[in-house]
Order: sequence, then structure tokens, then C-alpha cells
Amino acid sequence: MHILTDIGNSTIVTAIADNDGQITNTWRFKTRKEETFSFFRYELKQGLRKYGLEPKDIETVTISSVVPEVNDDIVLAITDLTGITPHFFGLEDAQRFITIDIESPSQLGKDRLADAVGAVTCYGAPTIVIDFGTATTIGVINENKTYLGGLIIPGVKTSVNALSQRASQLPAITIEKPRHFIGRNTLECMQSGILNGTAAMIDGLIDKLLPSFTQPAHLIATGGMAKSIIPYCQHQITKDDYLLFKGLFNTTH
Repeated sequence: MHILTDIGNSTIVTAIADNDGQITNTWRFKTRKEETFSFFRYELKQGLRKYGLEPKDIETVTISSVVPEVNDDIVLAITDLTGITPHFFGLEDAQRFITIDIESPSQLGKDRLADAVGAVTCYGAPTIVIDFGTATTIGVINENKTYLGGLIIPGVKTSVNALSQRASQLPAITIEKPRHFIGRNTLECMQSGILNGTAAMIDGLIDKLLPSFTQPAHLIATGGMAKSIIPYCQHQITKDDYLLFKGLFNTTH
């Protein structure tokens, strides 16, 4: 079995993959920069135990991280728990599968790189990848498997939290389907605005991006809020919750 870990700004998601790259289990816990390696060791051990796995069952560990502050503690935790030194996914791994044609490739987030590799290796090119995380990111890969760049937008939950915190008369809300498209109370107005507004934005951006391709493009979405937004989009977008993990696995196996 193989551990694939995505260290994001809000959460750390760990996946277990078999030798064919099939994701069998996942679990998540908070990204806490102030914690020591013992916290991460505990969370990893609990996850393995939950799914009936022992540290000795793990053959490799691959990590994508956009939070360098916790990397050293994660390495200590994994090494102490499994005896394996993890591999950090990076630019050179991705460049075996895609060409990166942007101004500063080293600044491209590892999560966006892994998403791009997962999309190209699993679905083909050209492709537009939308990742609904703390930030909503869009990656654009052309028919030659060249990563051209993309867009970064405040994430769905990030936007909702900012709205509630900065507007004194707007409450914190749960992101759920509103009863009416045209909201009839504050809650419905906010829910409809977030869901329908985000979906309309995604559709509009896709409309602007598609003419840059000479072939039909694959539209792939991933990330925690994908399941909430994609049903409201007009474009047919494939949701793949494990896209990043597939990218990590394919670059190292």
C-alpha cells in the first residue's frame, strides 16, 4: 500500500492507494502550523488504524505540500511511524508528463501541478482543471500537454467567511441549496449568491478559455466544494475527488 498526502492551507488529506493506484481510503485533519511532529504522527497512526492497516503495510509515501512550515514535522512523523523517508512531489516530477510554460514555474503550487498531471494522465489533453479548495484555482493545459497558466480566485468558503465577518448584518451560513433562485430572505440570498454566482463565474471563465484550444477540452473539477458547485454549472464538468492523488501516484510509480 502507498500513502499519498496533500498538505493544504486548511487541511491535510491522506489517501491510501493500492499497487494499481486505486484510492482505497482517505482521511483528513487540520493543518496546524503550531503543532509538533507528535500531533501529525498521532493523526496518521489513527488513520491507518481506522482502516485496519499497520505501518509495515506501507511501501512508499509521496507528499504534495503548499505549507512548508509543517514539512519537517510531517517528515519526522512519517519516518518515525513507518521507517520510510517520504518523497516530496515537485516540479521535476511534473515535467516528466507536462511542459510548464509560465513565467516562474517554481512558484506554481504543488497542488496545482499534481492536479494537472492527474488530469493529463487520466483524461488527456487539452484540459481545464478547477480545484475548489481554500482558493478556487483553474489550470489550463493545451493539446500539447503544455501548462499555460490559469487563475486563482477566493475559495467558496473563504468568500462566505469574509462576507459574514465584514458585513455586520450578514450571518454565518451553511452552504446548501436555497429553496428559491431569487432569495426571499437573507439566508436564501446568500446561499443562492454563493452557489449560483460561483457556478456562473466558472461557466463564464470556461467560455472565455475554450476558444484558446484547437480541440475539445476535458473539464475536470476536484476539491471539497466541487460537489456543491458543479451541479449548478451549465458546462458538463467531470468531478474527480482523487485527481491530485492520482497525479501524485502516477509521477512516482
